Amino acid sequence: MHQLGALDNLMIEGEMPSIPLHMSALMIYETHGKRGAKRIYDTLSTRLVDVVDNHFPILRCRLDEVPLNLDKAYWVEDADFEMGYHIKRVALPRPGNWQELYQLFGQFHAQPLDRCRPLWELMVVEGLDRVAGVPHGSTALFMKIHHAVVDGKSALRLITGLHSPDPEPESATFIEREPPQPVGAHEFAAPSLLARYGRAWWHSVERPVELVATLTKLLPGLWPGRGSGQAPAAKGTVPRTPFNHAVDADRVIGHVRMEKAALKTVLRKFKCTINDIALCVVAGALRDYLLERDCLPEQDLQTLMPVDIRRPREDGSIGNHVSVARVSLYTTLEDDAERLHAVSAHASEGKAQSKKSGSRAMLELADEIHPAIIIGLGHWLFSSGHIEDLPQPVNTVVTNVPGPTGDNYLAGAKLIDYLGFGPLAPSLGLFHTVSSAGEHINITFLSTAALLGDGSGYRAAMEDALQNLLALGKSR
Repeated sequence: MHQLGALDNLMIEGEMPSIPLHMSALMIYETHGKRGAKRIYDTLSTRLVDVVDNHFPILRCRLDEVPLNLDKAYWVEDADFEMGYHIKRVALPRPGNWQELYQLFGQFHAQPLDRCRPLWELMVVEGLDRVAGVPHGSTALFMKIHHAVVDGKSALRLITGLHSPDPEPESATFIEREPPQPVGAHEFAAPSLLARYGRAWWHSVERPVELVATLTKLLPGLWPGRGSGQAPAAKGTVPRTPFNHAVDADRVIGHVRMEKAALKTVLRKFKCTINDIALCVVAGALRDYLLERDCLPEQDLQTLMPVDIRRPREDGSIGNHVSVARVSLYTTLEDDAERLHAVSAHASEGKAQSKKSGSRAMLELADEIHPAIIIGLGHWLFSSGHIEDLPQPVNTVVTNVPGPTGDNYLAGAKLIDYLGFGPLAPSLGLFHTVSSAGEHINITFLSTAALLGDGSGYRAAMEDALQNLLALGKSR
């Protein structure tokens, strides 16, 4: 039996009609037309059999939920698993440009996954004929997988393993660069009724005892000056923006590209990281976008930054092993250089604090509160509209999910671009992902039409913010 962890279970049971909690990726390959697209489709159909059977048995598992949320759900092998259901092939509507690709991917991302089947889906998209910066006749691969199945790091393990560093298709094998502890298919056997309800009863007895023990471990760190393992909070309360309201079911996406070579002077001059630059691109874009619409708050906007806290040999395992840091974007600062210094310092401090032992204790605390209590409260807050009465925790999310490194090929076609996307949440209608592809870095955004229109205005603000930062590297 394989029971979900507390965070994974919350991602399953906490889904709302307009807020599916899956991650997605958009990968682009140079295929020179329909034949290359067909090779990718055929290769995926056969290669995934080996991947699922020998490396990711979770991909043939469906949910087995416990009635009334008496306990956390289980992953069980789907006796009716059919690979063909999970892989589709379509053509990009004309004129085959970025806007059409954005729109098609937005529709793909917006659709919830079928809870009666394994929670993942692929779509091969041919006909990328007029996508700026992409060779004519290229092919895209859309990937969607529930966040309860994998987090960003284990999703990268899956994507890396699907590709080969060799352009010869015949040489392709699943590459385990850092093999995790194995999870055998036998661990996904469905629990008997006695086991299911016996474990639920025992957990109801065990949780209060474990809760007291975890609180005892956490309390010393909650006193002022002791350090709780949580990220430092920025000064002031978190304001609301037009992005911090109800989230509709549609999705709007876009991205900007940062060339690594162009970033080198900024990195050297400010002694910062690429992630610091990405945070500042988002900060500058939000400041300019909201200023132009006369709705920039007087307080600094705040972002949530997920931080991986896996221990050695946990790398690539299923489920989520993350903490979070709350980082100020310093949107009240007009000077770009001053903002970059401030964001870099606060992000470094937040990341260091989030990796302390208290972060794991907080995950343990979530595991020891009865799931029916958390889920019932969450659904009531959402359905009643009272969720907007709560203090705003952050304004947006900026997460770093690197793409595969080096040269990567699928069915002999070279991967030339990789864009990652995360889920929206109640009152969090803007999500950013930083991902790498070859010699450039992409910053993507995900929102809805009610909050962001067609996305072109915000994309232009992100491009302007990037150019402003690049200019800092050239100035004396």
